[in-house]
Amino acid sequence: MTAASDPPNLVTVGVWTGRVEFIMNATRRRFALMTGTILLLGWVEVGCVRQPVLGTPASGVDRKLSTFAYIEEGDLVTLIVDTRATRDRDQAGYLPLEIAIANRGLKQLTLRRESFTLADSEGRRYPMASPTETLGNYQFLEFDRTLAELEGIVFNRFGAFTRYPSNFSPTLTLGSGRTNVVQDLVSLPRFGYLIDLIYFPVPEGGVLGRRFELFVDAPELADPLFVRFEVR
Repeated sequence: MTAASDPPNLVTVGVWTGRVEFIMNATRRRFALMTGTILLLGWVEVGCVRQPVLGTPASGVDRKLSTFAYIEEGDLVTLIVDTRATRDRDQAGYLPLEIAIANRGLKQLTLRRESFTLADSEGRRYPMASPTETLGNYQFLEFDRTLAELEGIVFNRFGAFTRYPSNFSPTLTLGSGRTNVVQDLVSLPRFGYLIDLIYFPVPEGGVLGRRFELFVDAPELADPLFVRFEVR
């Protein structure tokens, strides 16, 4: 009986083994398919992640330090432009740009109001607005100061530098740590820096969604330096 019953048992075992292998193979295929799907989804997710804005390059403009701050960093001078206060000023007549300038390698860097020029993408150039123009025709001088953010952004970057007072544009009231006395000239020694708000007439065609260049010239510079930025 044992000998007669062996073949069915062997066949049964063989069939069971085949089912196990079939199930395992099917499981492997499903697992491989799931793994491939997960990997694909993972790739798609990574592809959708926004690039970090801290210190990242952007197409057609200079490197970004934050959502609104753009930097051009040279061996001699660093120039930073921040557009946080600029975005909603299309109808205001004048637009603010928060700037930071650091003298890294010059014995002295002499800056006047005439040192700054704004250029739009069509090549039109705009001189910096005078205190009389902004005081008489612009109502957001104090409010713009509440949107300033470069002090916190450059605190560590210029940690070994000395900040010098700068006030190229007027304020209506005396603020904490600021003077409302307008300066026409700021001289930065080596390892000195400034942070300030400067104003320009609103360019033709408006501001939002457009790209600009801020040029800075000084007697100590062989060529003007500039930073390319956009307002979003």
